[in-house]
Amino acid sequence: MNILIVEDAKDQRLMLSVVLRKKGHQVLEAADGKEALAILQQDKTVRIVISDWMMPEMDGIDLLKAIRGSEIEHYTYFILLTGKTEREAVVEGMNCGADDFLTKPVNFEELDARLNAGLRIIQLESTLEERNRQISRAIEIIEKDLESAAATQAGLLCQPATIQHVSFNWFFQPSRILGGDMFGYQALDGEHVSFYQLDVAGHGIPSALFSFTLNNIMSETSDRGGIVKDFMDKSPFYKVRPVERVLVSLNRRFQATAESMLYFTIAYGLINSRTGQVQISQAGHPPPLWLQISQSRVEPVSGGGVPIGMMPDMEYESTSIQLQPGDRLFLYSDGITECENGSGEQFGQDRLLTCLKDSFSDNLEQAVKRVEQQVRDWNQGETFEDDVTFLILEWKP
Repeated sequence: MNILIVEDAKDQRLMLSVVLRKKGHQVLEAADGKEALAILQQDKTVRIVISDWMMPEMDGIDLLKAIRGSEIEHYTYFILLTGKTEREAVVEGMNCGADDFLTKPVNFEELDARLNAGLRIIQLESTLEERNRQISRAIEIIEKDLESAAATQAGLLCQPATIQHVSFNWFFQPSRILGGDMFGYQALDGEHVSFYQLDVAGHGIPSALFSFTLNNIMSETSDRGGIVKDFMDKSPFYKVRPVERVLVSLNRRFQATAESMLYFTIAYGLINSRTGQVQISQAGHPPPLWLQISQSRVEPVSGGGVPIGMMPDMEYESTSIQLQPGDRLFLYSDGITECENGSGEQFGQDRLLTCLKDSFSDNLEQAVKRVEQQVRDWNQGETFEDDVTFLILEWKP
């Protein structure tokens, strides 16, 4: 072990050096605190300092304070040599960061015992440093994987688009790197466009992976059907499945277990892009908001239902509404209304309704930015406590 002896009395310093070298230690010497500090800054291998208390220039206490306040990467075990035996002196030394004491004249058997204690501490610290390095490497790998997963999740999101006279835009902000919210929209045939917004319970990786799965399932369409289509034996070999039956199918497929408790809320809709007729079914999700532009009114769409995965054999209902040209639908997760400000007050539905009314003259992109900005201003932070997601669609035949 590399040990630094700091002692202004040359004979005392020499005697300690000889004893320690005989024990197999590497020894460096300094005549005062200033010299010792310079050595420590140059030689990073010193792990134990044995220092006299009373010295010119910089005494042992000042040296100790300087070491504890420095940016030395490893821990330096500090033994204070003193002729003081008063309790107050011991308390002062300990409060300044001393690890141990030796009284003068030094008993070499006691010195050996105290050095062994210091070596055990240093070994423990070295072991902890290595474990921390391993943990840091593991965290770095996990963070890179999460960033890759977040990029994958972002790649799953539909781009703002217009499909058969129905325009879509959205906002998506996970509370962490990955989120449990998901949404989507797609043409099912020449006149039907489906859309959904869901919120998986919880946060982080399990919820995000589940939302990935749900996104794939909700996007699963082909001429032979899928969860949003029924297969038929004759042309066109499928028909669009009613919205309530889609939720029933999801609930049968995904039942939460006591181990996972992964369930989700969802609002799923189908719009006839030719007529503006909309069918919506809900499972524990915040009710979509119908923005009736010509009447300057925002109205929640009635409906309800138990979240998907909580209870087997559930039946779901659908609600029908007739959009007028220019009308919009706003689907959102509860991360918006439950977003809290610094005082713990929630954003709430009333503020959301007011914000949406103020957006009637905005285009979809402007409306998205308006809602986003008001929620961010309310939150007053860089991140949200819950995922914040919303989807806006507009029918303009």
